[in-house]
Amino acid sequence: MSFLNLLAATLIAVAPAATPQPAITLTADRLNVVTGQTVSLQSTITSSVGGFAHLNVTSLDGVYVDLEDWTKDVTQPVATDEESQQEWEVQAVNSGHFALYVVIIPPNGPLVVSPPVHLTVASRQTLDTGGALPVALAIPTILGLAVLATRLRPAR
Repeated sequence: MSFLNLLAATLIAVAPAATPQPAITLTADRLNVVTGQTVSLQSTITSSVGGFAHLNVTSLDGVYVDLEDWTKDVTQPVATDEESQQEWEVQAVNSGHFALYVVIIPPNGPLVVSPPVHLTVASRQTLDTGGALPVALAIPTILGLAVLATRLRPAR
């Protein structure tokens, strides 16, 4: 065996094994909700090296998104286990089309991004003004008649 072959065999034998890159899977790839509804989403991180997981919400329609309005747990620690799980509670604030995704921010190394969950949020009408006029007229009329009846009643 030549010196170069012996050197190459030695370097291969002592070279550290490549560590698998972390990967993120989410429990859904598409969700449909209405404004105000809260959904739960779980992420599983395999081959975790630790660090933090950060949830992101991005509008696909150009609607302004304030992340703190959508969820209270924006960032969660990631354990250095073979598998780490996080649960995310997200409340649909605006109607439209959005993408939810998780990013791992490791202590060292590149960022890892999950595939997106496409979230469609339908608007929900919370007030019906159709019956407002009769109520707006009836309540003051009833109160006025009650006051008038107590004033006209003879004193005892």
